[in-house]
Amino acid sequence: MKIGMILDKSFPTDMRVENEATALIQNDYEVFLLCLDYDNSLPKKEIYKGIHLNRIYKKKKLANRGRGLINTPFNYYTYFWAKQIVKFAKENCIQILHIHDLYMLGAGFIANDRLDKKIIIVGDLHENYADALEHYRFSTVFPGNILISIKKWRKIEKEWISKLDYAVVVVEEMKQRITPFIKKDKIIVYENYVNKDDFLNYSEHKEIIEKYKNKFVISYIGGFDYHRGIHTIIKSLQYLKNIDNLKFCAVGSGKNLNELFTYAKKLNVLNLIDFEGWQSPNNLPNYFFASDIGIIPHLKSVQTDNSSPNKLYQYMLSERPIISTNCNSIQRVIKDSNTGLIYKSGDAKNLAKKIIQLYENPELRKQMGKNGKKAVLEKYNWSNTSENLIKLYKTIENSIKQR
Repeated sequence: MKIGMILDKSFPTDMRVENEATALIQNDYEVFLLCLDYDNSLPKKEIYKGIHLNRIYKKKKLANRGRGLINTPFNYYTYFWAKQIVKFAKENCIQILHIHDLYMLGAGFIANDRLDKKIIIVGDLHENYADALEHYRFSTVFPGNILISIKKWRKIEKEWISKLDYAVVVVEEMKQRITPFIKKDKIIVYENYVNKDDFLNYSEHKEIIEKYKNKFVISYIGGFDYHRGIHTIIKSLQYLKNIDNLKFCAVGSGKNLNELFTYAKKLNVLNLIDFEGWQSPNNLPNYFFASDIGIIPHLKSVQTDNSSPNKLYQYMLSERPIISTNCNSIQRVIKDSNTGLIYKSGDAKNLAKKIIQLYENPELRKQMGKNGKKAVLEKYNWSNTSENLIKLYKTIENSIKQR
């Protein structure tokens, strides 16, 4: 069976895609991945961890612009991708298209109509994209707020999901959300669980551990979009100045970085923050292990209620207690495993109260950390969630053989 994955990003760096492809390869499927090369510096074709990579050169700025124009009157990007998918599918004799992200489904459907023989399409919904657009900067400021219609996206979401042969989602809550559009037995959950072997096989940078050795470190690791709620952490620092050697370590990047910097300066808490910038995946575990508490401050919304951030399970595997907002899917895991505390979304005082609670209770921090690691090793791990993906592909394989 030859599976063709479609990813509108550079690769490698996407751990969800890599984990899925690796699981399929380990079960004797051939995986081909069509992805982007932003700098025209990578091989057009190569094999990476058994994945047959096929790269298309497209500048990141142009890719971002094209992506933002999908489902608008100026949508050229879908047709660009449809042409590439047809060529890719023919050259590699692809039998199944596994398309990552909702906004790429339109290109997959057009490509399938152009192929001599229609093939099965699996849609991998990394996020609740239509609702996420309410929070992304490119869709909420000019000219995106004029060109991009969230109402239109909600309509096309239903239409596209209903056309899929199968859907892959990140959490059970997302599965329940889309069952009105596609039969429940056509949906599988593939959580963003951590691949423990890859995560723990990292490059140790002792200078990072040394840098924070005598600090009480609360950390956020991830994207800096507005809906991530990082401004709530910054605001909470006003109420934490009595904590000795407190340091907020912010690892990541985003277009609102300057706004966060300015906000911290305005509140006179900039001295308590280290903006560490983007870090390679192999370096990230150093920051998890340097932390005393991990914060997941995502603002509660339809999108974040149906999400599964990698960092949740990475903190757990690192034996670090977590403080998270009351997003449905995240708080379910934290409460079930007793690995952290929950605060009300956007409430900086409530967040500060939870931080102080853990600061004053080192034994509670230690026990919650142990609970988290135990839960990952026994339940929330890549091996377990991969079984769902393999069962799906066995079902698809049998359906193809019976044709």
